[in-house]
Amino acid sequence: MPKLRYHIAVMAAKFSKVIIRLSGRNGTHTPGVVARKICPDFMAQAPKAPLCICVTGTNGKTTVSNMLTDMLEKEGKKVVSNRTGSNIVPGCVTNLLNSVNWLGRCRVDATVFEVDERASRLILPYVKPDYLVVTNLFRDSLKRNAHPDYIFSVIDTYCPDTTKLILNADEQCSSNLKPNSEHVYFGIGKQDDDKTEPYNLIADYTLCPKCGTKLKFNYLRYHHIGNAYCPNCDYKSADADYLATKVDKEGKKLIVREKDGNEIEYALIHDALFNIYNELTVITMMRELGYSSDEVKKRIAEIHVPESRYSETKVGNVTVVQALSKGQSAVSSCRTFEYVAEEPGKKVIMIAEDDFSDRQKSIEFIGWIYDLEYEQFARDDVMQVVCCGPRCLDHRVRALIAGIPEEKIAWDLDEVAAVDKVKLEGVDKVYILYDCDTYGISCKMKQKLLKRLEDEK
Repeated sequence: MPKLRYHIAVMAAKFSKVIIRLSGRNGTHTPGVVARKICPDFMAQAPKAPLCICVTGTNGKTTVSNMLTDMLEKEGKKVVSNRTGSNIVPGCVTNLLNSVNWLGRCRVDATVFEVDERASRLILPYVKPDYLVVTNLFRDSLKRNAHPDYIFSVIDTYCPDTTKLILNADEQCSSNLKPNSEHVYFGIGKQDDDKTEPYNLIADYTLCPKCGTKLKFNYLRYHHIGNAYCPNCDYKSADADYLATKVDKEGKKLIVREKDGNEIEYALIHDALFNIYNELTVITMMRELGYSSDEVKKRIAEIHVPESRYSETKVGNVTVVQALSKGQSAVSSCRTFEYVAEEPGKKVIMIAEDDFSDRQKSIEFIGWIYDLEYEQFARDDVMQVVCCGPRCLDHRVRALIAGIPEEKIAWDLDEVAAVDKVKLEGVDKVYILYDCDTYGISCKMKQKLLKRLEDEK
């Protein structure tokens, strides 16, 4: 009977996907809902691919899972992945559905699952991944994820003991997951601009997890990312199996010392520090899968950060940049803020991070806005900050508190209409920072801005 329900679920869900596609939509969520309605244990029943990789974490999981999928496909593997970020249970069920044929038999070599970290308890025990990649665990939306310690406990409890973990040695929370399981660590060695004391508004892990003593850092990158040790006990950051010893942003090179001690030069895909970590994660995973450094070097040079996360278009002398800056996730936004602020040239920054779903009932929690480091934009080369969307006035208040002059701040309740408020004279770059849910809106903003630039050429 369970097998019959499974096969009926496959047929019905695949048929629903065909109908949805014919209507012009993607069909990443509903087929999974249909499959589970008919067969509640669909994830347990579905046959698994020979290779199963799950990717989770607060930031970077979409970028990493997409790049991993690209790499495996370029190596000739038949892979399915929930590329669009539909990463809770229905989306992951749809991903499994895509990995089987109409008869319910596995038809692929590998499945890559992007997994929402909070939903991992409902996914990992049933998918039973061969590898779990955890990019990091940071403070995220308080109303969804509470505290990263809670998310840590979810993953630590529900990840199968047989799964091999790929972890960030520089991240003081997730690096301690599943102490009795097999681990491989990646990290970035000391860099010239590293610090030794926390400097961000958010630094959740500054105390030793074993004895509670204040940690000391050999080097600190941002928030709690760095190489730490306890002066009172034997706790210290894990040793990285894959350590980026040199980051050459000008030469676009990444030198990685691997497990065997050899240093390998890879192409640097993107110069933002968070994307350097993402690339290093992918290199580590591919090397652990047995691909040679030469194979990985070749494939790394052929891939890029997904356009839904970062893209640039130049019109005349002005470059328009779309960059993901997750709303209600202050750490993600702070990383983007710092990267944008330190980019050369005179710039306008448009903030379009209001949650698209929450705005329907106006229930967005605004406390996270006061964890944003708007102070990064209180500098001479930031010509204007444009706050967009239903919470634009809250963002405006935060910008004023940060010391940004009032005459440099514009605002509009409508993101697309806010494009008219942008002052383009003497500007080198316009950055549109958007939430995952407002990517579509950011594309409309970009198109309107590009038309303005074309008209004013």
